[in-house]
Formats: sequence, structure tokens, C-alpha cells
Amino acid sequence: MFKLRNVYRDLRQFTQATTFYQQCLEIEQQIGDRYSSASTYHESGRVAQDLQEFEEARRNYQQALAIKIEFDDRYSSASTYHGLGTLAEAEENYAEARVHLQTALKIYVEYKDEYWGAIAREALERLPE
Repeated sequence: MFKLRNVYRDLRQFTQATTFYQQCLEIEQQIGDRYSSASTYHESGRVAQDLQEFEEARRNYQQALAIKIEFDDRYSSASTYHGLGTLAEAEENYAEARVHLQTALKIYVEYKDEYWGAIAREALERLPE
């Protein structure tokens, strides 16, 4: 079921993806798997962002980030900072987008992740001054 949620998102079947993410969160909470719920919150944020439900996306990204920070998962937090950056960009809040994307880029560089670092740089470059 946990992998199925991503299939629905990839197929852009957002209603089904949202349902599966919610079910996954419930299961993760029942079994006390707080760390795994960070990924689920992050992916739920992506779906909400795709649906232009920006407040829901922000809540989910922030929940994911809080858990990643709690577990000192710095590398994984980069993707959530990146998500927050692209969300702020979609809302035309370019100053906030820049802060989050720069944070993501700093972490990608720290971990020598050239692929995601390049993607973060491209996102930063497309932001208006």
C-alpha cells in the first residue's frame, strides 16, 4: 500500500493518492512509526501543491520538515526545503522561495549531491529578482 500511493501520484490520480496517503499516515501513527510519516507528509504536500491547495501543502511540508529535524535527518530535509521553495514560487512569494531553495542547495552541496544541487540552482535562477 505504501508504494501504491506514489503510483497514484505519478499517474496524476490525486484523489486516490490523497486517500492512500491518509491511510498510510493513520497506519504509521497506529504503529508509532513517526519517522516514516515524514515521507508521507512530504508526498501529501506534493499532491496538495499539484492540486493548488497551497495551505494544505504548506502544513504537510512543515509537518514533514519538523519530523525530519526531530530525527536529525538533514539530507532528507533538503527535499522538503526544496518543496517549500517551489510552493512559495507557485504562490509568487519569491523571497520565501529563495530562502528555502538556498537552504536546500546548501544541504545538497554539503552532501555532494550534484544532481539535486543542479535542480535547486536552476530553480533559484528562474526566480525573478
